[in-house]
Amino acid sequence: GVAKHARTIYVADSELGVVLAFDLKARLQFIIESPLKRPVGLCVAGDHLCVADPGLQAVCVFDLKGKFLFQFGRKGVGPGEFNYPTHVAADAAGNLYVTDALNGRLQVFDERGKFKNTIGALGDGLGCLSRPKGVAVSQLGHVYVADGLKDALQVYSAQNQFLLVLGSSGVNPGQFCMPSGVAAGTNDLIYVADSGNHRIQVFQYIGSP
Repeated sequence: GVAKHARTIYVADSELGVVLAFDLKARLQFIIESPLKRPVGLCVAGDHLCVADPGLQAVCVFDLKGKFLFQFGRKGVGPGEFNYPTHVAADAAGNLYVTDALNGRLQVFDERGKFKNTIGALGDGLGCLSRPKGVAVSQLGHVYVADGLKDALQVYSAQNQFLLVLGSSGVNPGQFCMPSGVAAGTNDLIYVADSGNHRIQVFQYIGSP
């Protein structure tokens, strides 16, 4: 995972079990270690750095200088529990969206880690998730989730309404092979790391005609 705030770039190194902080010239500024075990997904939410750590079955929250503040979550299938959390994103209100990969869902928390609601459910039907990975929230509040098993990008509202699915398995434009990361940019652009095809695909939400 990679996240940026001002002139600092945060990089999760899951093998080393740390988050590295660099300046814009790629000079190492500091390293975040404890209590991390296997950091994967990162996001900046206000003045907090949030780290999804499947090794801990939790999300760890730090300040932007790397000081540990708190963590939330534990292994399980209930609300607020995780089975391999891999990615995390924040919306404009500071809510956190965590991909609960092996439970086949997204969970939504407030900025203090209090459970709010669930988006999606494990399954192969329309609107269900098989192996959610990357997640991003657009400026319009749409929630984009990469499903690595379905080779698709699924789109929901923040109120857990399934909106549409994009893509299928393949190598052509608009098709995927093990999509993983998702990022939301300006002008409603959505960037998807199409891992198996070794590329990034860019989509734009155009709204109603």
